Amino acid sequence: MKSVIALIFLSVYTILQFVAYMPQIIKILRTKCADDLSMLSWLTWVLTDLCYLGYILLETPEIGIMSVTVLDLLFIITVYILTAYYQKHNKKCKRLKKHKR
Repeated sequence: MKSVIALIFLSVYTILQFVAYMPQIIKILRTKCADDLSMLSWLTWVLTDLCYLGYILLETPEIGIMSVTVLDLLFIITVYILTAYYQKHNKKCKRLKKHKR
């Protein structure tokens, strides 16, 4: 029974975590603007997940938890790459912000 409840918690956690990234990814792709996002913050998330993945690989090489962590890392890296790209290459976003002032 305990393992069933634990699996339910892990499943809900996994679904909610992935759902949480989608609005940010969609917003960046739709607006082509990521100036309000912190590169340092997203880099910290990348490093945090890499450390957690290292811990999992060394201590509990369970395929389910590894899969969730790798997918989480992919979402974080996606946001990081989109943020880096649009902060560097999108002049339109900077012009729109000037006009709104």
